[in-house]
Amino acid sequence: MSEQYDPQGRYDVINRLNGDKLGELVKGVLYEGAPDYRQKVGTVTLDEGLSFTHEGAVFDLVPQAQG
Repeated sequence: MSEQYDPQGRYDVINRLNGDKLGELVKGVLYEGAPDYRQKVGTVTLDEGLSFTHEGAVFDLVPQAQG
């Protein structure tokens, strides 16, 4: 069973090809800029399930642990 996208959730954005973390998706808004990910990039439209394409690469969303 695949996880459902929660538009109010918080996710790590992981490059499917190399496993690197690009940023974080918070309530549908993508943030980049390691290590604190505060640079707002814009909104994301999911391709399928918990994945999307950004600048020609495919990224997966990994839910962050609720704290």
